[in-house]
Amino acid sequence: MDAVVTAVAASSTSRFRFPADDDSSDDHSAVDFSSVSSEFDADTQLHSMTAKGITHLCSELLELKRESEEDFQKIIVTSYSAFIGIFEGTKNLESDLLQLKYQVAKQRGLIKDLTNGVFLKFLAEERIESNLEDSLPDYISLCSIIDAHTTEISEILDDLLSEHKLDEAISFLEKEAEFFKDRQMMENPLTDELMCYNSKISEKTSMIADQLTLVAKNPRISAPELQKALVGLRRIGESDLATQLLLKYYHSRIAAVTHGLFFLKSYTREVYLREVSKFLFSMISQAVKSFTLLHGENSPYESELHRWVMEQSAIFSVCFNNYFISMVEPSTGLSTAVEAVQSTMAYCSLLEAQGIELQSYFIENLRPCIREVFQIHIQHFKKVIGIFASSETWVLGKYLVSGILSPDSFSTSSGQLSEYCLLANSGRKFITLNQAILEEVFPLIQLHMEGLILRGLLDLFAEYTGILESALMSQSEVEEVDSRINIAESVEQQVSLLSNLSKLAQIFSNMIRRAFSDTHHLQFEVDNYELFVNENCGRLRSQFCKQLILKSCPLESGHRCSLPPECYTDLEPSASYKELYFALRNLKDHADGALIEMNWLKDLFIELMEMMFDTILDKEEILKITEEHFPNECCGKFIQLTLDIHFLLEIAKWGGYLSDTIMNAYLDSESRMKSVFLSAGMDLERHMIYVGWATKNAIETLQRLHELDKTEMLSSELIDNTEEETSTSAESLGSIDSTKSEEVPRPLAHALEVAGCIKTGDIVIVPKEGDASVEEQNGFHDSNIVVEAKRTCVEVEGNQSDP
Repeated sequence: MDAVVTAVAASSTSRFRFPADDDSSDDHSAVDFSSVSSEFDADTQLHSMTAKGITHLCSELLELKRESEEDFQKIIVTSYSAFIGIFEGTKNLESDLLQLKYQVAKQRGLIKDLTNGVFLKFLAEERIESNLEDSLPDYISLCSIIDAHTTEISEILDDLLSEHKLDEAISFLEKEAEFFKDRQMMENPLTDELMCYNSKISEKTSMIADQLTLVAKNPRISAPELQKALVGLRRIGESDLATQLLLKYYHSRIAAVTHGLFFLKSYTREVYLREVSKFLFSMISQAVKSFTLLHGENSPYESELHRWVMEQSAIFSVCFNNYFISMVEPSTGLSTAVEAVQSTMAYCSLLEAQGIELQSYFIENLRPCIREVFQIHIQHFKKVIGIFASSETWVLGKYLVSGILSPDSFSTSSGQLSEYCLLANSGRKFITLNQAILEEVFPLIQLHMEGLILRGLLDLFAEYTGILESALMSQSEVEEVDSRINIAESVEQQVSLLSNLSKLAQIFSNMIRRAFSDTHHLQFEVDNYELFVNENCGRLRSQFCKQLILKSCPLESGHRCSLPPECYTDLEPSASYKELYFALRNLKDHADGALIEMNWLKDLFIELMEMMFDTILDKEEILKITEEHFPNECCGKFIQLTLDIHFLLEIAKWGGYLSDTIMNAYLDSESRMKSVFLSAGMDLERHMIYVGWATKNAIETLQRLHELDKTEMLSSELIDNTEEETSTSAESLGSIDSTKSEEVPRPLAHALEVAGCIKTGDIVIVPKEGDASVEEQNGFHDSNIVVEAKRTCVEVEGNQSDP
């Protein structure tokens, strides 16, 4: 540093020049100048010299300032480099100090180990020497050594505990345990000094355990610090306490976080349950890992860990159930519950890698909650079904199947469903609703809850079927029906209702079978479910047929009227059965217009005719006709009944509804009638002639109605064309159509009037092509059938009036 200052001074001296030096060097120049410029004024010369000196002085000062600044910068750079070197040297010195400290600690440990070894060796030597010395008692030397050792050990442990060096204290105790074991083996029985030593060690061990327990119970302790404290407890023989503290720590964390998430407003319900389940199983996983680190594999405390895991799972199940049941909403509660169950199953499956299987436990414990939530939503969906069925008009619409169902719910290539389907508006909504439910709860099928889903869907179908059944009720039962249900008043609406139910059952059964195709253990329940659907459809078809039969059956008073014998030839089938003919014809026309499947309608009509024949042929009139009771009234009733039976037979043959069941019922009734004739003593051949007359009369009546029907249709078309030309708006057309639909009985009234004016003998019988009448089957072609029938009836009455 002094060298630097000397160099700066030297440079400054060399650069700075005083005016005296310049005058001494240039003395001859000044003399010459003064001699040459003697004519100038002395003041002017003095001023010029002063200004020049000041200027020269300023320039020298500026140069000095610049040089000093440069020198100052060089000094700073040089000093900084020296400072950096000193700082780096300080770092190395710190490292050396740390290494020296480590060496000191290591040497201290070695010295301690050496001291303990020397001490143990000393004790061993003392034991040998005490055995050799007969003059010194054994217990005096050993007791004094043990007392001194106990005092020293107590002081060492107190120092370690006061400094909170618990690891070192535990290591020291582990070494002392070996010493005590050796002493215990040597001294048997134990001396008082050894018992005192043992008591002191136990006391210090308890103090260490207390400090470790306080550390473990600290609510702010981290998991690594906890693990360290628990390992210390296990090393001093407190494994039970360490296990309890471990499980208690994770339990408190689970409870605290669960409670905190519940009051966190930023979490919705589904997010809350997902986060709770995620945290729960994460804590269980960490607890299992800590337990393994603490006790190792195949620990005797595994049962306690398993019991704790089940307790936490049970607590979560209770919270899950209470939370959902108390906060369920009909709109989103079911989807939220399904998502929560899914996340729970996904998280608990991660524990299987650690040997913990909880899926079956949670499925068993969460099933009641899911069942209750599902039932709440099923009740809500029942109300929804009632709402969209309340506005039903029972008019079929043509819907594209792919627009109603998802590709997974149907397959047109399999032939089970066509590309289009005819459904009522409520039926379409019902299918859409059930498909949405299936898609929403489909994950529950994978969790073995498919039986719950199947029963819920069954309840919905039963609810919708009940609404359809109420809509089929007759006017006399309207008061018993819910006012929100629109009654299907006309026969056409009722047929549309049944067609909607038939197609809906087909689609619905297909959806169920595809949804549960992989659940083979539920195949029996799925079959029963499909059987239940078919039974419901059959029950509604039967109800429709019974109502139509009640409308079509003649009144009992019509069969009990007393007719004179001469009026038998003018008998015709009952008016109600003629009305049945027009009803069937109108239904066929309605089916053509509504695109209802004709095969389905034909099956419905066959079922109707079979029930009609069962109703007629099971009447008590046939059973009451016996030899003792055959008065005039019964004869007339018998003739009318036979004529009605043959008229219904011809209607069935005309429409293609004649089944084997109908023919078997008819043949059975014929057999009973023959038995009645034989028991009454009548000629069986005349009975057959009588049957032929009834068949011919039925064919003639049906042909008359058929011709009249054609005439009415032509006149109706002419009226419709005239009204279409004169109508000015679509509303008038709608009102005219509705008026016409209400006047269905008009052709029947007209038919009855015409039938009364036409004689039987004027009609040419033209049976349906390919169908043979009962008369032709029996082989009777008598032109005087009517006369014979009249004569037969009169003879029967005469025979019965004779005593």
